[in-house]
Order: sequence, then structure tokens, then C-alpha cells
Amino acid sequence: MAYRGHNSGNQNLPVGSRLRPSIVTVALLISLVAPLQPAIAATESATPTSSGVPSASPTAKPTPKPTATKKAPKKSTKKKVRITPSPKPVWPPKGFIVNGDVYAKVPTSKELVGIISAQRSLALQIKKCTDSICGAIQVASATGCMWWEANSNIFGGDGIKLGTLTTAHAVTVPREIKTIISISPESAANGGRAKFTSVICHRDKRDTSVPTVKYEKVESAVTP
Repeated sequence: MAYRGHNSGNQNLPVGSRLRPSIVTVALLISLVAPLQPAIAATESATPTSSGVPSASPTAKPTPKPTATKKAPKKSTKKKVRITPSPKPVWPPKGFIVNGDVYAKVPTSKELVGIISAQRSLALQIKKCTDSICGAIQVASATGCMWWEANSNIFGGDGIKLGTLTTAHAVTVPREIKTIISISPESAANGGRAKFTSVICHRDKRDTSVPTVKYEKVESAVTP
């Protein structure tokens, strides 16, 4: 995301000096100036030059001002930006728990930050986790799934189990790694966490009459 000043040239003229013309006396024929010789002798005598030709008074010639030359405008050359395609995910994914052709992994906080930066759509869901207790898990399947079911237990900041949460999530294509964010209705004001107990890859259509979020609150306090 880019000035030049222009300084005018200095003129090489002497400042504060005076130019004194040379006094030259030209010798005339004696026959013509004989009567005037006493008057000339009474004045200041002049130093004759070897050539006998009076020297011309030097004149100061002004130094021509430099003319500003316009520089030809530079043609803006736009650099071509090569878009590097995202590398294909390694399959089978590393660090995942596998059961048949279904893979699952709970990402660390550092990994989750990287996932959110690559998938802006998750940022809106993560914002809700400042107020509610949430959990995140990554899932994948070699053959794809019509929809996913994520089951988790919700615990308060004191470690007490508050309830069980079941959430439904959208389709995935074969070998697609999907990050699931399960958001509970429990407040995160005093801390808390979600511990996933299972994720299920469904290959039949989901019954839309069943809510996508189901939460059952535990009446009695239960420690994990």
C-alpha cells in the first residue's frame, strides 16, 4: 500500500563582490598629444598591458536554471497472486478414534482456533459458547452420512452433572471431516464443559418432527 520533492538548482553567481574595470591608457601619437602631456602626468599613472589592447570588463552571465524534466509515469505492474488450493485431508485422519468406517476426535483448544480460522461459519456458533456450555467434536466417515447425532453429558464448573444433550447435524460426503458444535441451554457463567459419550453416523433420512436439540436436565446432583 506509496513522494518526491523538487529542489530548484542554485545559481553560481558571486554574492557581495564588485567588478572593477581596468584603467588602461592608450599611447597616442606624440605629435597629437604633446600639449596635453602635463595634464596626463598629473593624474594617476596607468599600468600598460603587454598587448596594448584595453581589457574588456567582465560581465556576469546568469547561470541558466535547470529545467525540470517530467519523469515518465511508471506502469503499474500487478503481481499475479497464485491461489494455492487447500491440501486434501489425509485419509484416514490421524489422531481419530475409529469404529468401522466412522472416525471421531475431540480437538484441543489450539486445534479448534485453527479450525475456526479456516471455517468462518463456525465463528457464529462459537460466539454462543461465551454464554452457554458447549462442546466440539470432529467426525468423518469413509462412505458419508445422511446426518449425524452427537450425545454428550453437560457438567457445571463445580463438576456436577447438569444434564444430557443430544444434537442433530447435517450431511457429510465421503471422507469429509466435519466439526460439530453442540450448544446446551445451560449457562456458562460459572464455567462448565460438555463430555461427548457417542457420535452416530445415520445413513437414513432424519425424522424432521424430532427437534435437532434435545436436553434432559438431571434433577439430582451427580458427579462424573
